[in-house]
Amino acid sequence: MNPNMAIRLETHDADNRAIALPSVRAVAPHRHAVAVREAARPAVLRQRFKLGPLDFDYRAFPRQRVVALSSTDATVHIVMPITGTAVVVTEGKAQTLSAGSALLLGAITRTAVVCAAGSSALFLHIPRAAIQSAASRVLGSPRRLAAIDHLFGWSLDDLGAQLPRASVAAEPGQDDRVLEQRTLDGLVKRLREDAAADTLFPVARSVQRAVEHIRANPQHSWTINDLAPMVGVTPGTLRRNFRTCLGNTVTQLVQQIRIEWVRARLESVTESRSISDIALAAGFGAPGVMSRTYQRHFGETPSKTRARAFRAMRD
Repeated sequence: MNPNMAIRLETHDADNRAIALPSVRAVAPHRHAVAVREAARPAVLRQRFKLGPLDFDYRAFPRQRVVALSSTDATVHIVMPITGTAVVVTEGKAQTLSAGSALLLGAITRTAVVCAAGSSALFLHIPRAAIQSAASRVLGSPRRLAAIDHLFGWSLDDLGAQLPRASVAAEPGQDDRVLEQRTLDGLVKRLREDAAADTLFPVARSVQRAVEHIRANPQHSWTINDLAPMVGVTPGTLRRNFRTCLGNTVTQLVQQIRIEWVRARLESVTESRSISDIALAAGFGAPGVMSRTYQRHFGETPSKTRARAFRAMRD
């Protein structure tokens, strides 16, 4: 991770009182008994930092504590024990978690997490839209996150995070954005391995039908008002579903589908049209607009893509 990632180290906590405890080295020799007691306790009892939309909340519990969580339409939580155990109580039902297991709290309800004395855990707070967007990207179709709780296997090794972390103050860099996407994609891939994956990530039907219409005719200047009656929902509902399931707007998706269509044509050795003609056929008003969008999206010019395709054919 970029060492300049913005991290906020908590200095107090209503539950745990002291947060940053002195290390053994910081205790004078004549206070050896105190040092021994403190050495048995974690140096950091709580630490929080954000990675894009992801909110990491690491906690260590010298005594048994109860943590209350509430999942909503906007935010879900993951409880991941690191050491010891945690008992999760939702609507009168209890289940015990230990290291190597995690619980996704997707149901819209209140949950109590009873953390055992001497345990530690990571509470990961994630916007529901961020998981849905990652699931749509990984699974290749628009997906929603069902309002259910789900137990699965996950650990810090899978997450790629080391907790607690040193405290620094800076703006997140490019490496942090890459790690953010890698964390979300890794979470979705792990959840996809479960037999309940289709139940957990159902297809967003209205968005899927809208995407199919756009792909069938990418050169058309699609709008929300065009698509909404075709897929059977209101414009407001479709706009919200696009944003929360795909993380972009209809206009952005149209541009993405157009540029992917152009790339497929340029990589085809049977395509004889010029780059300008392909750009116009895709619905771009001017070849220059397409070229700038193409280079920003793929990191190379259209002519380089076509040249590489012809070299591959000769080889």
